[in-house]
Amino acid sequence: MTLGVDIVMAQVPIPDTTILVELFLYDTAGFDVSKDALAPNWDGIYYAILVYDVSSQESFESCKEWLEELKKARLDRERPLKAVLVATKSDLPAQRHQVSNDVAEVWANANGMEFFAVSSAPPGLNLEAPFTAIGKAIHKNYEEKLTAYQDACQNY
Repeated sequence: MTLGVDIVMAQVPIPDTTILVELFLYDTAGFDVSKDALAPNWDGIYYAILVYDVSSQESFESCKEWLEELKKARLDRERPLKAVLVATKSDLPAQRHQVSNDVAEVWANANGMEFFAVSSAPPGLNLEAPFTAIGKAIHKNYEEKLTAYQDACQNY
């Protein structure tokens, strides 16, 4: 459990390539104080992994607030925010779920996000999928910008 803000660097392999994308991750507890600590750094954030606990409605509602904060705080609001929504503890018995995967997935899709249900209990279920999705989005964005740059250079 994260109590403050942890900063982590992670390398994510892009499937079917030899490419590794490096992610610079801010892991926060989701508290308001975390928002205050991160606010000065938000102008360059265009990718996000929003995580909630399936046994906490409050945790899910917090993801909605974080998404809105991230959308408002970016300097370039025309550039889309690529985010994924992650449901943790999905291995808990259904009676402990306060947020169903169906409800969360509908909200995620309505906000242009992919949805992932994960479990950290051994052996772990789907743990790498959210990071791979973000890594693939970053790689795709890089490839598109590189192609546009190469095309522009051909005109000179």
